[in-house]
Amino acid sequence: MFKITKNIVLKNITGQGNMVTANENVQVSASKGMHFKFYFNNKQITYDCSPVSGKEIVKIDGEIVSESKNYRFKSCHEFRVDNKTAKIKLQAKGLTKNITTCEFLVADKVVKAYQLTYGTQGKVPLMLHVLIAVIAAAIGWFYASQVISSWLAFGGALLLVALVLFKFEKPVWTCEELTQ
Repeated sequence: MFKITKNIVLKNITGQGNMVTANENVQVSASKGMHFKFYFNNKQITYDCSPVSGKEIVKIDGEIVSESKNYRFKSCHEFRVDNKTAKIKLQAKGLTKNITTCEFLVADKVVKAYQLTYGTQGKVPLMLHVLIAVIAAAIGWFYASQVISSWLAFGGALLLVALVLFKFEKPVWTCEELTQ
């Protein structure tokens, strides 16, 4: 249906906490949500959505034309721009695929579409794998010999995994511009 025309990796802008693309039409933040900018006949259409609050807002040149609250994997806002029916569709393709698409349509024709893919970059060093195995074995041995409780063992293992993931794996959003 769509093909990828441009592939842009989102980078972190220091101090702002936003992940933005090079063209700044797409911004992604864990705390502030997703922000998309579209242009049609010299009008700027913005779509802001927050996964935390569920709030979604569509604006044309700064004026709110559609607003809703949604926690579903699909969302569609219908509004009018230059006396034509326009839609913005957002679809998250499940919890495990980490793919989100956002389409801007005017008169049922796609004007612009973006696909966001979430992944991680970075590798855990081999020596750290050995250290993790030794610490995990120690936690297991202490639990088996009833030196520590099951909650402490679970908490220690969870803390170990969290430290490794946050230290060595770097989250990255890839933004692809789609065309039909």
